[in-house]
Amino acid sequence: MVCLMTQLLVSVRNADEAIAAAAGGADVIDVKEPHRGPLGCAAPDVILEIARTLGNMNGIVPPLSLALGELIEWQSGDLSSLQSAIQSASPQFLKLGLAEALATHGAASWITEWQRVRMMISGDHAWVAVAYADHEHADSPAIHAVLEFAVQTGCKVLLIDTHSKTGTSLLNQLTVGELQNIRQQTLRNSLKLALAGGVTTADLPQLLPLQPDIIAVRGAVCAHGHRTASVSKDLVQEFHRAMKLLRFV
Repeated sequence: MVCLMTQLLVSVRNADEAIAAAAGGADVIDVKEPHRGPLGCAAPDVILEIARTLGNMNGIVPPLSLALGELIEWQSGDLSSLQSAIQSASPQFLKLGLAEALATHGAASWITEWQRVRMMISGDHAWVAVAYADHEHADSPAIHAVLEFAVQTGCKVLLIDTHSKTGTSLLNQLTVGELQNIRQQTLRNSLKLALAGGVTTADLPQLLPLQPDIIAVRGAVCAHGHRTASVSKDLVQEFHRAMKLLRFV
């Protein structure tokens, strides 16, 4: 019998959803704007409002994670207000996607560009390397390349997600055997593993035996399963309960 200590991360788009997710038992609160893509970056004022809301909560406050969009979105424009909001929010995790990184930077330079963006944000936080299971669709580096990059650059977490959010899911793109191989590699390199991409409670019997550190969801805990709907406290509780029931397998 194996004890699973997998945490539940819930992505939220505003303070009300953050309260619902925390009340439902989320272990990590992730700020994301679903209308802006799989890792859509929220507006600076939204980030600050959610951080303040969590900071004013009683009891144990879940750590904060911020989705920062895709690498290509950090190439131009005035990012000073976003940088300031990120630093003021004091997140525990920061994640940046690599969609279109190969077309924009090429296989030889996306790492250099990623590190440049990383240096733009100061603070005590862990960086999450994001690999898309459907990397060919996303024109992003393959999972093995992102994993190697995560090890080389001192990332703390490898997130496997899906870029497409319509008609696909993590287990549509990768077999359990492939995920098991990835898990073994992360363990060898002292990387935490987070799994996302249309994950539902029906997937938990296959995913939890892999002992990922984090299961990340949004659509599964939103009304009617729609990722652009609102996060429901009751659905978060149901998902958390399902994980707890499968904790010993």
